[in-house]
Amino acid sequence: MTFMILQALYRYYELLEERGESLPGEAYSEAYVSFEIQLDQNGRVLAILPYTNEKGRTIKKKYYVPKQPHRTSNTLPFFLCDKAEYLFGEAIGMREARRISMRDFWLDILDKTEFETEEIRALRAFVSMDSTKLKSDIEHATQPNVIESLKRGDLCVLKYAPNGKLFHQIPEIKLAWETKFYSESEGLDTNPLYTCLITGKRVPKNLLARTHPQFKKVAGAQSSGASLVSFNEEAFRSYGLEQSYNAPTSQQAAEAYGLVLNRFLADPAHKVRLNDTTVVFWTESNEPREQEFLASLLQEAPADNREPDREDSVTARIRSAIVRIREGRTFRETFADLNPDTRFYVLGLSPNAARLAVRFWYTGSLGEIGERVWQHYADLLVQGLDHSPSIRALLRELALQGDLANLPPQLEGQLLRSILLGQPYPRSVFAQLMNRIRADDASRKLNPRRAALIKGYFIRQARRHQNQAMEANLTMTLHEDSTSTAYHLGRLFACLEKTQKDAHENQLNATITDRYWGAASATPALVFPRLLHLARHHISKDEKWGRRNDDLIQQVMSKLPTSFPARLTLEEQGMFALGYYHQRQEFYTSKSDKQSQN
Repeated sequence: MTFMILQALYRYYELLEERGESLPGEAYSEAYVSFEIQLDQNGRVLAILPYTNEKGRTIKKKYYVPKQPHRTSNTLPFFLCDKAEYLFGEAIGMREARRISMRDFWLDILDKTEFETEEIRALRAFVSMDSTKLKSDIEHATQPNVIESLKRGDLCVLKYAPNGKLFHQIPEIKLAWETKFYSESEGLDTNPLYTCLITGKRVPKNLLARTHPQFKKVAGAQSSGASLVSFNEEAFRSYGLEQSYNAPTSQQAAEAYGLVLNRFLADPAHKVRLNDTTVVFWTESNEPREQEFLASLLQEAPADNREPDREDSVTARIRSAIVRIREGRTFRETFADLNPDTRFYVLGLSPNAARLAVRFWYTGSLGEIGERVWQHYADLLVQGLDHSPSIRALLRELALQGDLANLPPQLEGQLLRSILLGQPYPRSVFAQLMNRIRADDASRKLNPRRAALIKGYFIRQARRHQNQAMEANLTMTLHEDSTSTAYHLGRLFACLEKTQKDAHENQLNATITDRYWGAASATPALVFPRLLHLARHHISKDEKWGRRNDDLIQQVMSKLPTSFPARLTLEEQGMFALGYYHQRQEFYTSKSDKQSQN
């Protein structure tokens, strides 16, 4: 499966090339830089500037810099973009051996330039400067707190102050670097040939990736990066091959998929976090609206977003899917401007020591996912649900205090899988939801999203088992002729709660829902006789609503058997909750609202 993922990422790289986007090439890689070091014509440090935004907060800028392979050696320096320890060494109280290794490496590359420019002379002077003089320049160029920040290990680039050019962008220096890079790549024996597992091309061993790319910005992973593919133990090796030669991939293909995935991980439009899983998603298309379709499914609107989306935008259409389904519109009618044959990809990654674990991987066409998502929203349809909940919003209903960090980590992948593949919602999701309903207080116990999840769980189970009778019991609004005893028990509980509230004019610290929900929904025979006796007292006390509430209780009682069931299963408790929700909605929904929702 891993190489199917890498092949999909590589195809997106080819799509970027077709668009004419500026890509780094084999000799370069992306780097996120925190500091800019400015040198004068003599190579002396004039200033050390941390990158900040307009609010003064530190940020990182992205540059294409000379290739930065994964450091397998503790002293391996990078060219023109590296940590301060390599650039300054002992001058900032760090290891001088790092700066010495940098000096040898950089001078070897600068010796390949055809002629000396003022920028190259300044760079040679900086590299060759002794640590005492360098320390003095640094202390005059910046503040002590900046020097301490340098020691944290963030990347730095160098700028030639007289003309404002970054050294890694100067053509003569770039040519020297490329001469060094390609001479090393081509100078080895080209036999035997290996088949690249991503492109299928035959390449010599010296052009294979010895190690695969590192990926940053995965929630919980090492800040220095983690790999999707790595072989660091003898048990993982085959035929005497070491490291990534066990899964031969050309250097070009590895760099391409690495660039694409790191770009996705840095782009909020292609990434969302679900608990400890970082979900990356993309479409194999140049059409922005098709990517927006996927993003709208997985992401929530920002809480501070005060500007409404355009009515015809993809995001607005997704969020109004519930309303459109209620009006009888189909997915194809709503999204006629999207190509149903466009391929989509959803990748879930979670940290696993120095590696990344693939939590899930889904692919298909936009037409397939669109129809399944439309069915998902149709299954959720209940009275009171006025917009389409995102997956994150549904998951939040399962979590303690609505905090996704409190959610069992496997649930988000299970729910997402059931939606994208059109399968029943997992029982673990239903069980977690029932636990939250039982534990939460009356004000949070049941809301439209929770009722929608219950209904969706039951209707998908009924469809899977072709249980038409059960499916007929699952309606958007109150179903007075339901054949489910548990459903009518939930209705009865709602009637008894209303009777109590009306008798006390809603001036209660706790209702029967706070005190008796768990017992009433699990062991009704033990609780309902007592609640009915209590209701008689409330009815006699309430001159305004007592008779009306008594009639409601009698109507619901007529749907129940002569004796209350001793116990309700977890599924029956779900029907109890749904009946309770529907009955409460019936109490508090006006006739005009009912007509508009039907």
